[in-house]
Amino acid sequence: MKKGDIISIKIEGINERGKSYGIIDNNRVFVNINAAKDQIVEGRLNKTRKKRYELNDCKIIDYANRKNQIYQELERQCGGCNFQYYTYEEQLYLKKENIKRLLDQCIKYEYEFQEPIQSVEKQGYRNKMEFSFGNEYLDGPTILGLHKQNSFHDIVNVSGCKLMDANFNMIYNKIDEISKKFGLNFYHRLKHVGYLRNLVIRKGENDILVNLVTTSDIDRKIEKDYLEELKKELLILPLKYGYKITGILHTLNDGLQDMVVSEKENILYGKRDICEEVFDLKFEISPYSFFQTNKKTVEKLYSKVIEYIGQKKDRVVFDLFSGTGTIGQIVSKNCKKVIGIEIVEEAVEKAKSNCVLNNIQNCEFIAGDVFSRLENLEIPDLLILDPPRGGVGEKTVKKIVEFYPTDEIIYVSCNPRTLCTDLKQFQEYGYTVKKACIVDMFPFTNHVETVVLMSKVAYSA
Repeated sequence: MKKGDIISIKIEGINERGKSYGIIDNNRVFVNINAAKDQIVEGRLNKTRKKRYELNDCKIIDYANRKNQIYQELERQCGGCNFQYYTYEEQLYLKKENIKRLLDQCIKYEYEFQEPIQSVEKQGYRNKMEFSFGNEYLDGPTILGLHKQNSFHDIVNVSGCKLMDANFNMIYNKIDEISKKFGLNFYHRLKHVGYLRNLVIRKGENDILVNLVTTSDIDRKIEKDYLEELKKELLILPLKYGYKITGILHTLNDGLQDMVVSEKENILYGKRDICEEVFDLKFEISPYSFFQTNKKTVEKLYSKVIEYIGQKKDRVVFDLFSGTGTIGQIVSKNCKKVIGIEIVEEAVEKAKSNCVLNNIQNCEFIAGDVFSRLENLEIPDLLILDPPRGGVGEKTVKKIVEFYPTDEIIYVSCNPRTLCTDLKQFQEYGYTVKKACIVDMFPFTNHVETVVLMSKVAYSA
């Protein structure tokens, strides 16, 4: 078996990152295609620097009598629906086994791993989609879509994507159509030329926000005509379920980074915020605010956090990495006081205004880096950690336990690997994991939210 060989392999499993693999000579061989257990995949063998085997240019040659559970007419290789050949029951089982295996490897003592919480909706559950403009192959025409699996450059058309609803599909198709009609080029990340970058669609209770992100690399007259037609056509779309487009934004980004950021923002129509409702609380969300993407299941996630908090309502709670203050405001009824810390100033302002909107008076939100702001605050009784995918980090964990050795910590994680890294360190400082539960916020993908309850035993550093 050598690099470049064309081989076929039977799929034996899928890991927590959504990578399917087979086994040859006791080595895992990962395939760059969405596939499921017992299917046969053919591809070109490659060996990475980390001595890991991969199959590239893959295709499924034996489907093992498995039906595509979400796309009957075609396969999707955008890298999103890693579990498209698994039934939902299989998906939940695999996620449970993958996360429990990782936790068992990093948790020192016995703990309670609770039954997984299912998603309320299995399709059409996303309230936010972020698309990229690019081409499907080198020097191909500009299309709108998502990145191909294992590719930073190639884009896959995702019209008909089942993770978004009919309204999102309508908006996506219309903008793709108008962009092609005008013959506009996409922004080339390596050459730093081109106009179209991203499209972000968000929805709230009954409102939809459309945000088109471009560079300034275009003739002004062409841009004016393009944006005018785009606005006109979007506003006459026959949207379903009582939804209306309440905001159309044009965001300018001439930066080199491949992220949806704003150097300048123009409101082409309506307003820039949408409103979401969770547990009868209203949350105004800006174009760049973080909010959980599965609205109908998020109440189950936050109910688990409330369960872990318990009935002690006289406690002061810190909500670190608080974003727009969603968790803090939701748990405020179960606490004496909540203090949230968030590095994004706009998110903090939204958290404060949402408190006013909901008439919540026992929440305080502070703008700043968690690491630098901790030492100036009162000692809490409980910490809630809801960090980004990068986790809390070694320095911040150390500072947390030195300044605020609270009795309990609730950790909400969207990345099981960084969760495990942080849990190892918390255990070194005398915390032990009591309970853990996964909440499936992302059906048909490998992603999952994990909620962990830790208690202080003894300081051992």
